[in-house]
Amino acid sequence: MVKVIADQWPLRRGSLIYPMPVAIACGRVLRARTAAERVNASLKAAEVLTRYLAAVAVASFASRNDEAEAKLSELSGKLSFGHFLRTVQEVAGAKGNHPAAPLLAQGFKTTKRNNLRGKTDAALVALLELRNGDGHDLRNLDEAKAIAIEATAAPVSELLAALDGVDAILSKPLFVVENQEWTRDALILHRLVLMGESDPTPESIKVNLGAGVGETHVPYIAINSICLQLPPWLLWGIDRERQNFSLLFLDAVDGARTRYRTLDGGTQYHDDGLASSVRELCSGSNRAPDMVVLLDGRHLANEWGETRNRIEESGRREAGRIDWHAFDTATVRWYAARLGPDAADPHALIRERLLDGRFLVEPDELRQIRLLFGTPAAVRGELQRAVLDLRVIEPKTMRPAKDKRDTVESANLIQALMRAVRFFAEQTGLKDVDLEDLSKTEGTIDYLTLREIFVNQTIHQDYRDSSAAAQIEIHPDRVTVFNTGYSLVPTDKLLDGGKSQSRNPLIARALRLIGFAEISGSGIRAVHRACQQAHRRAPTFESKKDTNTFSLTLHWSEGAADIDAYWQTLVGRI
Repeated sequence: MVKVIADQWPLRRGSLIYPMPVAIACGRVLRARTAAERVNASLKAAEVLTRYLAAVAVASFASRNDEAEAKLSELSGKLSFGHFLRTVQEVAGAKGNHPAAPLLAQGFKTTKRNNLRGKTDAALVALLELRNGDGHDLRNLDEAKAIAIEATAAPVSELLAALDGVDAILSKPLFVVENQEWTRDALILHRLVLMGESDPTPESIKVNLGAGVGETHVPYIAINSICLQLPPWLLWGIDRERQNFSLLFLDAVDGARTRYRTLDGGTQYHDDGLASSVRELCSGSNRAPDMVVLLDGRHLANEWGETRNRIEESGRREAGRIDWHAFDTATVRWYAARLGPDAADPHALIRERLLDGRFLVEPDELRQIRLLFGTPAAVRGELQRAVLDLRVIEPKTMRPAKDKRDTVESANLIQALMRAVRFFAEQTGLKDVDLEDLSKTEGTIDYLTLREIFVNQTIHQDYRDSSAAAQIEIHPDRVTVFNTGYSLVPTDKLLDGGKSQSRNPLIARALRLIGFAEISGSGIRAVHRACQQAHRRAPTFESKKDTNTFSLTLHWSEGAADIDAYWQTLVGRI
């Protein structure tokens, strides 16, 4: 298992949907078991990524459609990580309009104000320096030294940064056309899509007549409708050692001869003019791209994008394993103690009760679990906004009182509930109120109001909407509750109870298990019934689908102008 748990999914994703050589390299880092293996695999993956980017960059630069003239550094002799990185940097920094230019800029554009390298550029430079500093052969790297390298240089993190900066390029399909067949209505391309670690499955697609590729049995990358040939930097040929087809990377240019290397280290030489092609492209020569449009009007990059999304979603479901040790320890223990007295193994108890013993969950369930139990950093990464904004409104100004406000920035939902209860206790003098009070299921309207405010809002808000934090405002005569997430039930049906839909069913279940929520849909109905019995105004609702917002207003008696006196009666009179 990769040492840093958070690194697993990006590497797994890369192994599923990136171009084959990069995908294989990601998979090898993912499957590394020791520090030495991880360091070695990360540096090799960085070099594979750089060689692939060089092939794409040069192919794209050769197809530029303006008069810009530029010459790249000549490549000769044995080629290494540094040679290919320099080529990518030169193309990224050169003038000229070509298909991959904006995609390369995302990872390689230097910030003029502070002269900072682009994300991918900086990460690859750091990995190249690490590789050069510790020698080119790291297969016999001492484990203790590898652990020290991970602690100081973080090669896996640098690799992930490099990948992230050029994710747009890596999302473009790499493919080989084995044969083209003309029919009356269309041109049929028999191709292999070289994306992901798995061996490609031959498939056929129909394209517009006259819209095929210029060469078969060569690797292409599709950027929208433009298809770029990747030779001579990258070939599709027979790996003579393994006797199967494989991608071959340019590895050396020696006079009229070129040397190519497979990912597994096999080498072969060519003296069929490829060396001249390398020199011509480095000197700035142009090469016209091919244009391929499917019969239904889509281009190949768009078609692959649809497939990629399905593969990624399936991969997320398969990768839905929960790492309890990455969550906030105190929250996990507190919640497990609420489930039962036997909480010697909090993780096992929560898994058994909340997840019915499951080790794997759906992606949305995993998101809800992170929100419930996550560390502040994990919650902040999920929400991209504050969790909760608690306010007391001044009667005279009708504005939030500066000394009576608490903004919960990045606590998990259970911690946010605790903060909310504590806030009300501190503002009203109820010093003995704590979170366990919310497990009481009967009481006065004042207590039911408190319960409804905290629990209902936690369960029903839209945590995918980052536009605004949940808000609770205490006024002299009412409490208003606001959150993103319009009601999934029509407002005129909210008082019926029993058929409520929840955006967050796992959060709802988690709170019900510890007595904080009752049968789904009963909370607002219970408050409404209590209001009727106390001769108070019924709660009012406003749900706006167009803005994805919901607000609830809870009133109390008309004469209750003293807010502190009101909240003194809030809890415990059952």
